[in-house]
Amino acid sequence: MEKLVEVAILFDYYGELLSKKQFKMVDEYYNEDLSLTEIAELNNISKQAVSENLKRAINRLYGFEKKLNLINKSYNASKLLKNIKDDLNNLALKYSFSEEIIYKDIIFKIDKFLDENAGDNYL
Repeated sequence: MEKLVEVAILFDYYGELLSKKQFKMVDEYYNEDLSLTEIAELNNISKQAVSENLKRAINRLYGFEKKLNLINKSYNASKLLKNIKDDLNNLALKYSFSEEIIYKDIIFKIDKFLDENAGDNYL
């Protein structure tokens, strides 16, 4: 299960950098939950070829993250925003400005970013 989640996150970030064939196979295997045999039949290739292509694609995804580190950067940005939100909430309580429109707007924007990046804190 753990590797499945890791590959899904890596694929979300870097899938478009794969070749069309690799992208399709990773998508079919991890997102559409097709078996190696089913993918082989759909692509008129051997099961072994599918397996090798998937391994190469997954290695490329891990390589992209190793070089670009985008998932870790996103995690750190999310963590920082959570801390800023907590500090802002504490200030709002202390100085009684929790009903101000600007405060609500900032909290809304932070929450929106955190919601959109919720699954990125895994790797």
